[in-house]
Amino acid sequence: MKNRFEPNDMVMYGGHGVCTLVEITERDFGGEAKSYYVLRPAYSGSSVFYVPMDSETLTAKLRPIKSAEEIRRVVRESEPFDWIVEDRARQNYLKQVVDGGGTEQLVSAYKRLYTRQKELTEIGKKLRAADDRYMRDVEKLLLEEFSASFEMQKEDLVPFLFAECE
Repeated sequence: MKNRFEPNDMVMYGGHGVCTLVEITERDFGGEAKSYYVLRPAYSGSSVFYVPMDSETLTAKLRPIKSAEEIRRVVRESEPFDWIVEDRARQNYLKQVVDGGGTEQLVSAYKRLYTRQKELTEIGKKLRAADDRYMRDVEKLLLEEFSASFEMQKEDLVPFLFAECE
């Protein structure tokens, strides 16, 4: 089995954000030894994720961190997604983006939610609670990836993200 990633690679792992691939190991978690990517979140806690290398579903959530230049291009070129009026359909879409979307989908979602938030604020309203939660989740994922790529603190990248949404 060919490895897509190597130890010490920084990767995005779905909604968990930026992780360091600590090692590739063989473990027996229930009667059968398998090869696993061992991931440690870069920005939170002491959790460790064991991602079975033979699971297409879980390895599909792994992707390399984009370079700073790629991020600049994506942020510049991405368009907000078309607003989905039906709440449940919109929440399902946003869940898919958070759980395994690429940088392009995350930026598109953030731009739409940010714009929607501004529109509602102008008329004295707020985003629905679920939309607000997804906006914060998307922002966290983007700032983690941007921080890893630009080698800057997440807090220092917030103005960059907001400016690109204007």
